[in-house]
Parts: sequence; structure tokens; C-alpha cells
Amino acid sequence: YLTVVEEQSFTRASRKLGVGQATISHHVILLEKTLGVQLIKRSSKDFAVTKEGMHFKEFCEKLFSELDLVLEKFASTEEDDITRIASSTIPSTYILPDILKGVREKAPDTFFSIQVSDSREVVEKIKEKTADIGIAGRMMKHPSLVYHKIFNDEIVLISSSSKFPGSISLEELKKFPFVTREKGSGTREGYERILQKNNIRPSDLDVVLECSTSESLKEAVLSGVGLAFISGLAIQKEKMLGSLKIVRIPGLSIKRDFYLVHHKRFSGIRTVEIFLEAFAGVAKKK
Repeated sequence: YLTVVEEQSFTRASRKLGVGQATISHHVILLEKTLGVQLIKRSSKDFAVTKEGMHFKEFCEKLFSELDLVLEKFASTEEDDITRIASSTIPSTYILPDILKGVREKAPDTFFSIQVSDSREVVEKIKEKTADIGIAGRMMKHPSLVYHKIFNDEIVLISSSSKFPGSISLEELKKFPFVTREKGSGTREGYERILQKNNIRPSDLDVVLECSTSESLKEAVLSGVGLAFISGLAIQKEKMLGSLKIVRIPGLSIKRDFYLVHHKRFSGIRTVEIFLEAFAGVAKKK
């Protein structure tokens, strides 16, 4: 019920929860019968929560808030100190290994578990409390989440060293085969947003391949499949070896920020502070 109200749609709630729309509708109807009131007004065009529905929403939020407190108390009694980190691909591969070395020195008794997924899933895991700290390349605002900007990155256009020119115009970008990251990727969201500001829609690109990781995207470009946008952090080795080159687009610069995100009710605030100090130290070195 809370997800339906939050999404303002049975269809979107169905996608988010991975449950059939008919099942969700059936459960809400049973809930209304049990309570003896209508919670949601349904029509083909409009979605509206009734006054009773808003009261029940507040009750549910309070109930789950109290349940979170109980779970936090249970977690604090565990013998092992475990911090679950959800991270998008770029930070998990090119940033976190160095960061964790410094963090471990200040929290030697903490065991860290890293879950790698795209930025959208990282934020969802923090919202659902299946991870404690998230590192993501995009912000999805929610009242239960706290974001800290930790570093920035440049997204660059790359090609194999011999097959494509070293500089192209925005219009020429439409003519070349293109390799992209999956939907939900912070990298993809970053370059699509800037391209749209320059009147280049995602559908204008000749996308021939979609990849779920930066490594698979690099391999596709190395094989000559097409051009691709990628984090500048991900191609340092290939640039030195000369196997990949940056294709310049005059007048176009794509920057993005990375964020550390945690739940407002996360009890390990000291751990968050240690991570923020470590990220600040890396930024100073750069």
C-alpha cells in the first residue's frame, strides 16, 4: 500500500516491487475490506488517496519507523561489526579500494561487504536498508536519505586508437555506431542529460550494443564496435598503453558528481564520518 501511494500508480508499484499488478490491486482491496474504508479512488484517468487513506499512510509510516528502530537495536547487539556498502561500478573499481585502506586503519574491527550495481539500484538499497552506505553517481531525492558530495568525474567519449577520428562534431556523433551502458547507470544518465541540452536525443544515436559494466563497454570499444562515453577514471591504463583514445567534441564538457548516501536512521554515523574524511584526503592528493 505504501509503495502504491508513493508511486501514485499500481503499474509503477508493480514494476518496483516485482509483483503482478493484479496481485497488488487484490491485496489493497482486501485491506480496504478489512478496514471498512476506501483508501484509494480508482479511475482510468485519475489516482487519488482518500482522507482515510492518508490517515492510514501516516499510521503505516509510523509503524515502519518504529520497526526500523527495533531492527537497529537488534543489529547493534550483533557480535560482528559489519558495514554493507552498495556502490556503482566506477567507484567500486577505481576509488573504493584505495579509500578502504585508510578506512580500515581507523575502523580495524569492521568487516566491509561491497555490493556492486548501478546508481539507481544503489539508492534503492539504501532506502530499503539492505545496505548501510551507498556510493552513487546520481541523486534520487527522498526524505529518508542523506547525500554527501565526495568527488567529481569527467565523462569522455572514447574509441579504439585507429578506427575513428580524434575529433568530431555533435552532429557527427549521430553517424557513428555507439555503445552504451544500461538504463540506471549514472554514466549514461550523465551524458544523456548533457546531450539533450545540446539537442541530441538518445534516440538520435546509432546504438548497436548495450553493456552492463564499464569493463564490457571498454572491450567492445577496443574491438572496434563503436564509440562510447565512459568515466575518465576507467581508462587510465588504456590511455597510457595507447589502446584507447579520447575523441574530442569541441564545446562539449560532461562532468558529474559522486555521492555518499545513507539512511537518516543509519546508526553508524561515525563510519560515515570516517569515509567522508577518507574521500576528502583523496581529493586533496588529486
